[in-house]
Amino acid sequence: MRSKVELAVAALFAGFGTAAATPAFADETPFAYVYTTDILPKGGMEIEQWLTANNGRPFESWHNIAGRTEFEYGVTNKLQLALYANYDYTRVRPFDTRAADARETDLKFTSVSGEAIYRLMSPYTHPVGLALYVEPAIGPGFREIEAKLLIDSHFLDDRLIVAMNPIVEYEWEREGTGWSKHTELQLLLGAAYRLAPGLFGGVEFKAKRELDGVSAFGNADPAADSFSAGPTLHYAKGEWWATLGVQAQLPWARTLNGEALETVNGFAHEEPRYSVRLRFGVEL
Repeated sequence: MRSKVELAVAALFAGFGTAAATPAFADETPFAYVYTTDILPKGGMEIEQWLTANNGRPFESWHNIAGRTEFEYGVTNKLQLALYANYDYTRVRPFDTRAADARETDLKFTSVSGEAIYRLMSPYTHPVGLALYVEPAIGPGFREIEAKLLIDSHFLDDRLIVAMNPIVEYEWEREGTGWSKHTELQLLLGAAYRLAPGLFGGVEFKAKRELDGVSAFGNADPAADSFSAGPTLHYAKGEWWATLGVQAQLPWARTLNGEALETVNGFAHEEPRYSVRLRFGVEL
């Protein structure tokens, strides 16, 4: 029979093992752009702040900072709801008639969004984690609904996390007396490795297809494909965590509708050349 000291030591090491196998927060993510299936436990609350700086479009000086302030709540151990405000600052100085935007300096509120994540499987108890994500948004002259599959898996005693998000997004934007309609299809991929306790380093990749029109049956007209990739760094300590990610557009963009200016020198005309995102979360 094992002594009380041996049992206490075994329990201590088991506790350390469990702590190492789970993130500091139930909804902590090592990625800036890719979502994982980690969500808050029942009754858990968190405030999260996003800032995304976007720069670089052909034929113009274009700078944009998009902000998001989010409140998250764990309804059950499988369902998380969130509400957030979206706002941005844009400064445009075109220097060619081929620029996609007019001269502008604007700070504005863009929309209010809701978010629901329902986890079907956890990567801590199954080989693959799986969750459903839906996000409606509404703002002045703007409507949007986005749906994602959140898929992730852990390897090497949870030191390595890989994740994937197939995404479909429908967008309506007021133009004059009518509405312009757009569809975006995206595939996000990410891999992150735990370099030290609380510290992850990784890489993310995004493939995006833009379509003119909104259709759930593939009848919208493809416009352009674009691709981006870059590193990410994540750190968590105590009751807070922060993630920083950088994305650079790759010169692989393709025009799908025959319009010459959909792509310029292999880059999508209306996509930023560079994006930097900071996410910061505090547990309540």
